[in-house]
Amino acid sequence: MVEATAAPQAGTGFRPDTYKDPELVARLQSRIAELAASVARPVKLMHICGTHEHEMGRYALRDLLPKSVSVLAGPGCPVCVCDNEYINMAIQLSLEPGVILASFGDMLAVPGSIPLAGERRGDVRMSLLDARARGGDVRAVYSAFDAKRIAEQNPDKQVVFFSVGFETTVVAVAAMLKRGVPDNLSIIEANYYTPPATQLLPDLEGFDIEGFILPGHAVTITGLRVYEGLPTRGIACASGGFEPVDVLASIASLLEQIDTGDLTVANPYQRLVKYDGNERAKRELHEVFELAPIRWRGIAEIPASGYKLREPYHHASAARRFAGRLDPLALKGAEHPKGCRCAEVTLGQIQPDECRVFGQLCTPDSPYGPCMVSHEGTCRAWYTYGMHKEQLRVETV
Repeated sequence: MVEATAAPQAGTGFRPDTYKDPELVARLQSRIAELAASVARPVKLMHICGTHEHEMGRYALRDLLPKSVSVLAGPGCPVCVCDNEYINMAIQLSLEPGVILASFGDMLAVPGSIPLAGERRGDVRMSLLDARARGGDVRAVYSAFDAKRIAEQNPDKQVVFFSVGFETTVVAVAAMLKRGVPDNLSIIEANYYTPPATQLLPDLEGFDIEGFILPGHAVTITGLRVYEGLPTRGIACASGGFEPVDVLASIASLLEQIDTGDLTVANPYQRLVKYDGNERAKRELHEVFELAPIRWRGIAEIPASGYKLREPYHHASAARRFAGRLDPLALKGAEHPKGCRCAEVTLGQIQPDECRVFGQLCTPDSPYGPCMVSHEGTCRAWYTYGMHKEQLRVETV
């Protein structure tokens, strides 16, 4: 029998395709069915990573689960939770003369709350792509270091890097800033820290999730110790990798905890995750950034859940550098376009196809809300892999 608490680890006889091995997947599927039968009631689990949703759709992993086990998507997509304030700031700065706005590609199509002038639909909002069409110098980059190179190559311009992401992104930004950047480079501080959001979720009305699949990318940096408060609140936890065997091993671990009542923070993703994380990365991260309140789009302002530059690095803050050129009123606005239910999708309160604009007004080619823009967005995953169609087929049958 496959141990529920760990996926295979790298070592003697290890092969990368082990994590897609059909026999191992079948054994985990059987173990999950056995545990679900032992629990003998419906169980809701939640992952906190957009990549998990993408991979569950890609490999149709929900089809392998008993009907009594549900895995919902949580607030694990940084593009989806990035607040309007930062999107609107990026749009404003991209339209400033002499400014180059560098951003990850996923952020370019995310709508802010600045209305598009002259549009017939009054609820259409501007994105960075729209700003570029209006003459803004907006460039897609793969990393913070790409933005640094752009600044070095354009000393006569101000280069602003739209830093959006969770722990893994902000570690790279910290490393870049610590090693020195050109004076003409600044960043928009839109980086999020995951653990406080997971602590908020159990306080929401109607919350009935019993276990979290923790984000494999983020816990590689932070480790698992920071999640120890969740089991004391009735939430089983397990680290989660991204291959089929990884995801199923995490689900099996959570069900095993729920079945025995011995809730903990388990580590099925041992080949990359240490319980205390990456100590060197954390040292550099906390040397450059400190935790502060930040608003999660459509959710709330959560204390100590955002990374803001420490005083010695304030010179690299775009908000400070351009304070006199930003319109504070234009930074605010409705969090989502009219009819968009991304906030509820992000909290696992509804499925994407329960939103009336999903697949109609909102598609990957013409995204209306942030959850359809990003490759990590739940709506994008559901549309791409036809999970909404599968749901309709099952209900019809």
